[in-house]
Amino acid sequence: RATAENVSTQCFDANLLPRRPAEVTKNFKLLGAQSFDASSTKPSNMSIAQGLHSYGDEAAVVSKLPGHKTVLHAGLTEAMVRFAARYEYARTVEDMLARRWRTLFLDAKLAASLTEPVAQILQEETGQDQQLAAFMDLAKQ
Repeated sequence: RATAENVSTQCFDANLLPRRPAEVTKNFKLLGAQSFDASSTKPSNMSIAQGLHSYGDEAAVVSKLPGHKTVLHAGLTEAMVRFAARYEYARTVEDMLARRWRTLFLDAKLAASLTEPVAQILQEETGQDQQLAAFMDLAKQ
């Protein structure tokens, strides 16, 4: 949100957008954010391992994609990789396994073992170079 406010302010100052009140994004619901009751005592999903619940209101979209039952590893399905490519602009194996799923930082061996299937899915979705060799070099480090 802070980045959005910064960008908005710069756009207002440069007359690229009509000026809006401060903190214009403060009450915007983020894409995929689950509806919630602020008075609820339910624990936050942040304490739960990654999985379909991480997609919030977008979980239904992920569940309808090809590969929604194909588990690449606990908490990661083929459909999740497809969703990242289609809706979140994931383009490379590093983007998927380091930035989005964070596996490279938590378990480099696991990330290396997921490289081939993730690269294949991203290739099908994007038709772009997945930079596989560069990722494998990074994972070895």
